[in-house]
Amino acid sequence: MTLAVVFTSTFAGATGLGGGLMLLSVLPNFLPATAIIPVHAVTQWVSNASRLSMGLRYLDKTLIRPLAIGAIAGALLGAALYSKLPTDYLPLILGLWVLWLTWIPQPRLPIPQKFTFVFLGFYQSAISMALGATGPLGTALLMRHSKDREYLVINTALYMTLSHTCRVAAFTLLGFSFIDWWLELGILCSGAILGSWFGTKIRPYIRQDHALKILKGILTLLALRLIASVVL
Repeated sequence: MTLAVVFTSTFAGATGLGGGLMLLSVLPNFLPATAIIPVHAVTQWVSNASRLSMGLRYLDKTLIRPLAIGAIAGALLGAALYSKLPTDYLPLILGLWVLWLTWIPQPRLPIPQKFTFVFLGFYQSAISMALGATGPLGTALLMRHSKDREYLVINTALYMTLSHTCRVAAFTLLGFSFIDWWLELGILCSGAILGSWFGTKIRPYIRQDHALKILKGILTLLALRLIASVVL
């Protein structure tokens, strides 16, 4: 589990995406279904917050308010969705979700510019409350503002941090006891910080096109394994 979180956090730190989906695909091997998404939320909060803190000079402060408004509203809706999840089939649902995000082109949404980041905060929190990770839509929306890699990596970390903050608060209000998972969280969060640091260091040397091909292959194998664990 330690190696998994260090690797996924490093990958996200170097490329700006993919770490949450990969970690989500691995956690069912270590945690019961009821703990996967809440524990994933805390780990991803630490991973993204640490990555954000390492690149504050690229932070776009104008995004904070709309993202926060959307994230709070999305977490409220997502809490209702989470309570209705069939936990026995959660690995199957997660596997299919990962395959969809990996291989199906994400729709280009005609969102008015002034509502873009309110929508992003809402979408990120609502869907990730139920399914844990949301894929590359946020990066696609950020690319409307800038295609600079540092800008994309750090401001992706910004909206993820805000979203995961709302998710952790929502899971706490729903009664999930994070203290019962202190050991697992300690391992995962320490690995996430280490991975963020290492990913930040190697980011200038990573070709994005090569990284995306590797990411697709890894995610496909992990998703098929999740599906097989339920179907076979």
